[in-house]
Amino acid sequence: MSPKSHTLFHFTKTNDVLKMVIKNGFWPRYCLEDVGWLGYPEFDFIAYPMVCFCDIPLSRVNEHVNFYGEFGIGLTKEWANSNKLTPILYVAPNNNIPKKFRDIVDFTHKIEGAAKEDAKQTVRYLLAHAKPTEGKMVISGEFIDKEFHQESEWHYVPKNVEIKDYLKRPEFEK
Repeated sequence: MSPKSHTLFHFTKTNDVLKMVIKNGFWPRYCLEDVGWLGYPEFDFIAYPMVCFCDIPLSRVNEHVNFYGEFGIGLTKEWANSNKLTPILYVAPNNNIPKKFRDIVDFTHKIEGAAKEDAKQTVRYLLAHAKPTEGKMVISGEFIDKEFHQESEWHYVPKNVEIKDYLKRPEFEK
């Protein structure tokens, strides 16, 4: 049995949302992502606009469905590639990757002029495609421990000037 599916799945809690996806396509929403692994005390979560998918095999789908919703749609990886989805990078806490991300973030603050905002947007886009192997999720205001790497997640993160590329904690708590 393959550890990954050849299909990407998107799950939702209601049949009405699934019907809207089928009728209108996917709409990104701001999802809280655990960025505590970066080591910046002032940023534990950042919300990025995205649509999430997984490529877990159907034989492992029960726990995923119980958590995210029993209504889902499956799409081919060819569809995913043609629509700019990508598997995310899972980052283990005790290796060099978190430090390298911090180095990139710190470097963007040293850039002068118009290039600074472009560099920050690039870093935010990369971070929207990375998450810790294990971390926290916020569900109904409660923190839940989650083994993210078990989800084999793919993200679609829009690049559009009309969509803010992230929200910090005070902005998404309003």
